[in-house]
Amino acid sequence: VTPTGIPASQLRAGDMVLLDAGGAPVHPGGRRPTSEWQLHTEVLARRPDVGAIVHTHSPEATAAATVGTPLPPIHYVVARFGGRDVACAPYGTYGSRALADAVADTLGETRTACLMANHGALTVGPDLPTAVALAVDLEWFCGVVRRAGGHGSPVVLTDDEIDRVAEQFRGYGQR
Repeated sequence: VTPTGIPASQLRAGDMVLLDAGGAPVHPGGRRPTSEWQLHTEVLARRPDVGAIVHTHSPEATAAATVGTPLPPIHYVVARFGGRDVACAPYGTYGSRALADAVADTLGETRTACLMANHGALTVGPDLPTAVALAVDLEWFCGVVRRAGGHGSPVVLTDDEIDRVAEQFRGYGQR
């Protein structure tokens, strides 16, 4: 997985963090893993067909995710995502077990993409090029849905949740 708190544009192959199935770094003392490591390990544990995961906060997909509802099948590209729509996993605080479970449940056995309510998007594939291509397609599809007027009103998080996330940000990044 990627390390926490390092912009993607600055990452090098040696920065990646290898985790065991329980989320423990295989080479302790290196970079700290992404705060979303549970998301990755849970999806991989449930989906033996998945060899790569792309988790993104791309603008169109993140905007669509704030609505918290599935994206309707208004274009045939939706078939690439393993369902009749693009599902939206229920909200869970980033880095939480609740989010990991919600996303794995939403993907089920066949979906290759889902939105994560008030968060972003995730795509899966047998390899990294496939998962990346799905992420690009999902971003495009979210833009098509937006331009077609299919989003609605964003869901607003509570003050309590904003406080929880602000507290988590205090410990975010590398030591």
